[in-house]
Amino acid sequence: MGLAKEALFQTFDKARETESPFVFVKVNAEGTDEVIVIPAKSFDAKEQFYDKAYNNELVHVMNSKVCIRLVSYGVASDLYTII
Repeated sequence: MGLAKEALFQTFDKARETESPFVFVKVNAEGTDEVIVIPAKSFDAKEQFYDKAYNNELVHVMNSKVCIRLVSYGVASDLYTII
């Protein structure tokens, strides 16, 4: 079983609790991985976006070839651990 939407929500919650400056979302879009870096000021809006745009298995609702593979939070230097 892959990543679930609840894990995404928990990551945003944990980032807020620890006052982390970023949430990192690794998306696979039609075979290509990309990492999205979300600053703290955008946590609420992006969490709402992901809730609407992705199903419970974190597959995009309009394109099944797009899915979230990994979520994490931390400081900018942590980005290198998920690329």
